[in-house]
Amino acid sequence: MDSEDQIFWTFFITTMCGFIITITRQMYKSKCSKVSLCGITIERDVQAEIELDEQTIHQQQSTNDLENIKSPTSPRNNHV
Repeated sequence: MDSEDQIFWTFFITTMCGFIITITRQMYKSKCSKVSLCGITIERDVQAEIELDEQTIHQQQSTNDLENIKSPTSPRNNHV
């Protein structure tokens, strides 16, 4: 395989992986409870996912608030 073929296949595989990841992310964000494609039907509990997402957001906010309290960015604390 010459270098042009290697470049093409590297680009192609990377692009396809990115496309699959993007499609998967959009499917997760869609919060559809039932999806049917090519004879395959997927049902999921979106309410549980919404609650889990909200818990994660609240935990991240709490962590950020604690970090801001522990390390304030005031100019008075920067004396040498």
